[in-house]
Amino acid sequence: MHADFWHGFQTTVMKKKFFIIIAVIHLLLVVANIAIYSDIFNQKNDDSQRYVRVANELASFNFSNADAYLNCCTAPGYPLFLSIFKVFTRLNNYMVAISQALLYIIALYYLLLQLYKKGYLSYPLCVAGFFMVLVCPELFESNGRTLSESFCGSMILLIIGSVINGFDRNSVKVIFIVAVCFLMLARFEYLMILPFLLLFLIYKKRYLFSAVTVLALILVVSANGYRNYSTYGIFNPLSFGAGTVIYGGNNMNGDGSWHIIEKDINYIPESKQERYISIKSKEWKCRCPEEDTFYKDMAKEAWMGGNLKFQLSVIPQKFLKLWMLPGTFDYHSGLTQYEKGLQLGILFDSDLWPWYAKYKHGLYLLIYWLFLVMIVAGLALKIRERGFDLFDFSVVLLFLIISFLYSVPFYGLSRFHVPVFGLMAIYSSFSVKYFYFRYTQKDLVKYLFK
Repeated sequence: MHADFWHGFQTTVMKKKFFIIIAVIHLLLVVANIAIYSDIFNQKNDDSQRYVRVANELASFNFSNADAYLNCCTAPGYPLFLSIFKVFTRLNNYMVAISQALLYIIALYYLLLQLYKKGYLSYPLCVAGFFMVLVCPELFESNGRTLSESFCGSMILLIIGSVINGFDRNSVKVIFIVAVCFLMLARFEYLMILPFLLLFLIYKKRYLFSAVTVLALILVVSANGYRNYSTYGIFNPLSFGAGTVIYGGNNMNGDGSWHIIEKDINYIPESKQERYISIKSKEWKCRCPEEDTFYKDMAKEAWMGGNLKFQLSVIPQKFLKLWMLPGTFDYHSGLTQYEKGLQLGILFDSDLWPWYAKYKHGLYLLIYWLFLVMIVAGLALKIRERGFDLFDFSVVLLFLIISFLYSVPFYGLSRFHVPVFGLMAIYSSFSVKYFYFRYTQKDLVKYLFK
């Protein structure tokens, strides 16, 4: 009875009632999390402030007099999203969070619908996957923050959903192009994904569509380049934030983390500090591109002069910081001591956090690690049961790309795994299914899906 249900139960269309219920639960979790931890979700984060202020700038169409400081390390994709929906959200914490969460819910449902239609997932697995993703703290916390991770995650879900769909309809093509352009504008390092997407389109003989995609992307990055030229006098189609993240991952401190230089100038070598102080004294219009070049040059030097073995030894640390910590656990950046490893003991130091923090940290670590185990086990179960298909290939490829980006050229930070984590968490539904068969003798699921 159980096997017949999970393997064979199909519906003509995906019943929406369970998806709606789960979506409401997710929205409640997002709002409740903001209310409980209002000191964290009040947009006082430096990155959040920059995004909001640039969004206001874009909404006012103030392109010719863009703030050189705000736009220096700020990719325009996420602020553009915020500015488009400002008329509804007014950039209020709660309204931004709800709009992000709704976008993520729609994108996730869109992907699962394609997986269902193509026969990759059964209806119960789609519902289970939808539930597991949206109750995961990684996602409901991310959707509540005015940061780019939630938005990038939504764009990735839309892109993979379109790939699974197959581009037979013009609406799917539009979704794909818009999502690709927004994703690349939000995180320029994701341009590394583009060649694989184009290779897939060429493999599917979508030559014209691949050309249109490239043309659309060229147009939007060129517009960003012109914006940079108007602000800094340099035509740069990307942003000037690459230097700081590359040096953060390849500095000579051996911890593979970016640090706040204002807290400790010893984050950079002593021989470079005078040069940094000189650059820092300039106006942001000049300082921004010079600082970017300064950090890139230091990163190059960190790999030269016999330092190759040393830098290679840091890669595992960056990989662990990327994948072994929940997305909200960014405690390395504020440190002024450059020690190796995850330094988990900091999370349980009563002198550094409120009284409840160590219990929350412990709980979130356990939940996150449990999800990791369920994802890995679920992938193995899925491949054993249904084989290795296009969706599996897409997820594994994204995992490898993200791991490479934030373990080799850039610094390791747990927040950077969030955009692809929801995609991966779908596999936890196979673990749920396994435990249901293993430990349940009741027809509860069958009753629920009548």
